[in-house]
Amino acid sequence: MTDKRIEAVQIYAEGKRTRKLAGVLRRSKRSSGEKGFKFTYEDDFLKWDKAVSVGPEMPLTGKIFFSETLFPSFTDRIPSRKNPAYAEYCTAAGIEIEEDDPLVLLTAIGKRGPSCFIFEPLTEEHFKGQEAAAFRKSLGLSLRQFGLLFDFAPYTIQKIEAGKTSGRDVLKRMEIYAKFPEVAQFEMNRNKASVHTKLWKKTSKIFRESNTGQA
Repeated sequence: MTDKRIEAVQIYAEGKRTRKLAGVLRRSKRSSGEKGFKFTYEDDFLKWDKAVSVGPEMPLTGKIFFSETLFPSFTDRIPSRKNPAYAEYCTAAGIEIEEDDPLVLLTAIGKRGPSCFIFEPLTEEHFKGQEAAAFRKSLGLSLRQFGLLFDFAPYTIQKIEAGKTSGRDVLKRMEIYAKFPEVAQFEMNRNKASVHTKLWKKTSKIFRESNTGQA
């Protein structure tokens, strides 16, 4: 067994020139106490004109799906232990032959397969909706102002802060801006013409002070 704990799996649709996050597979515990797995499609993927379902049991007509065991379409990606090359697969992926965690297996020996979908491990996220809201409010910015300065859709930020969407790519950008003031300042400079001069100067001052350790 590995001591590596994977909290969730990001599933990407990858083509010759594109790579788009289709959704996230997580361990789940329903309100009834039933344990299993939950798969959630990303909103942007459902709106994508090239989207295809990750499996027949998870059609694009839905968004969230539950299963007591790992979804069959995902189980099929994991080679059988009876396969003569199974031990070789495990060694190449850096896991023990005895590994039985389905999410570890899926992101190791089941990472790539005949379909366009790629499975990537997602470790525990530290920058979430609450942190995003705190960051925006620390700058004294409204949703609209924050969106203009950092090139985000206000509606997306609102949903992320409310916990109604994961918005993983957006959260990654926000975390970078929060941790690296110079990067945030660079992005603000790019969008300077979109906001009032007083607002830009006020926010720039906050980041300058943060960057020099004065705030």
